Amino acid sequence: MDNLKILITGGTGFVGSHIVAAAQAAGHDVVSLSRGQVGQSHLYPVANVAIDLVHPAELEQALESVDAVVHAAGVMREDDNQSFERAHVGATANLIDACLKVRVGKIIFISALGARIDSQIPYLRTKWQAEDIVGSSGIPFTIFRPSLIFGQNDRLVSHLVSLLRYSPLVPVFGPDGAQVQPVWVGDVATAVLRSIDDRSSDGRTFQLGGPTAMSFEQIVETVRKSSGSRALSVRVPSFITGPFLKLGKQLFDDPPMTDEQLSLLAAGGTCDPDPAAVAFGLRMRSLDDSLLDYLSPTS
Repeated sequence: MDNLKILITGGTGFVGSHIVAAAQAAGHDVVSLSRGQVGQSHLYPVANVAIDLVHPAELEQALESVDAVVHAAGVMREDDNQSFERAHVGATANLIDACLKVRVGKIIFISALGARIDSQIPYLRTKWQAEDIVGSSGIPFTIFRPSLIFGQNDRLVSHLVSLLRYSPLVPVFGPDGAQVQPVWVGDVATAVLRSIDDRSSDGRTFQLGGPTAMSFEQIVETVRKSSGSRALSVRVPSFITGPFLKLGKQLFDDPPMTDEQLSLLAAGGTCDPDPAAVAFGLRMRSLDDSLLDYLSPTS
């Protein structure tokens, strides 16, 4: 791959920051765009730009001379300042408008496994709407639909590791049968970067899932065994799940589980990982093989 200028939205988020690091390591000229936390979010020579895609002043200037855009910005929960509609649909429309004006060569969009127009889950429905905006833009594109993404500094597994270190009990949410297919963030970043100049990926949507489908209870048990914890997993009955999550919102600025995350876990989502693995030469690292990264003294 030739060295390119790549702008990555959501560049300070969990997935975006891993893509930034991978792009920088590959020798690309990287622009990290985010709503906040700019400063020294990424070390030079990464350019850190503070722009809110919902109110995108100076976005065209940031996109000047950019070869490709990786659109990894999004929200996992709504608050008073940000809704799924604004963060996924409105922001994507604004980004596409600016990309068309400066003639960006390609856009890669990070969607979600299970995204569809008739989804009852707002997160998934608005991801599909954003896909539609990207796909109908006329700009060459590749869309990725990952299952639950794990890796250092993720939201779910990192919280579980911390909880298992200090708590004798770990709550288990969601229905027994629902499964997700955890995919390593390194595989996601690799697929994204390799798709940029892979013309065979243009106009295509790839599902991203790891090698193993797992329920939330199985994820908890896998983390517990690897950490050597003696904590007990306790299933939370559905009738007290709401009050439990509400308490978490009151106790934590960044709660370990939200209504939206629970909805996604309950909906589940599995896929055939082989097409993307073959197309982009992915490792498809399993959660079990990755837990030493979380358990190291520096994690």
